[in-house]
Amino acid sequence: MNKVSQSGKGELVFAGALFLVSLLVFWDTHKLVLPTNNTVVSPRTFPYAVATLLLITSIGVAIEVLRGRAGVPEGTDRETPFQKADLRTMGIIVLAIALHVFLLERTGYIISAAISFWGVAFAFGAKKIVRVGIISIVFAALVYFSFTNLLDIQLPKWILEEFISKVGA
Repeated sequence: MNKVSQSGKGELVFAGALFLVSLLVFWDTHKLVLPTNNTVVSPRTFPYAVATLLLITSIGVAIEVLRGRAGVPEGTDRETPFQKADLRTMGIIVLAIALHVFLLERTGYIISAAISFWGVAFAFGAKKIVRVGIISIVFAALVYFSFTNLLDIQLPKWILEEFISKVGA
C-alpha cells in the first residue's frame, strides 16, 4: 500500500461516513416492525439491499484509496495540485441550513427560508447583502405561496404568513 495522499484522506473520510450510514440503515431496518399480513417480499428487503450496497461501496472505496487509487476530480489531471476545502464557506452553508431547520417551526417558512437563502448567497461571496436579503425574502415568499396556493401543500406559518394571508383575503 502506498502512502495515502491528502485527497485520499478526504476519500477515506467519505468511505467511513458511508460505512456508518450503512450500519445505521441496517440497525434501523432491523428495528422495523413487520405488519401481521406479511407478504412474500418483506418490507425490510429494500432497506437491507440499500444498506448492503452502501456497505460494499464504502469498503470498495476504502480499499481503492488504500491501494493508492484516489479519485481525480473531473476536468483535472493527476498532476494538478490538491486544493483544500474552503471550510469557512462550508461552515456558513451548514450553519444557514441548520438555522433553516431550527427556525422553520418557530418563525414560519418565509423567514427561515430567507435566512437560509441569504446565508448561502453570503457564503458564496455575495457583495450586496441588503439586496440579496430582499431577493431572499421575495423568493421565499414566492416559494411559500406557490406551495400553499398552487400545490395545496401547507408549509409552516408564523406571524408574517398569517399577516400576508389576511391582507390578501
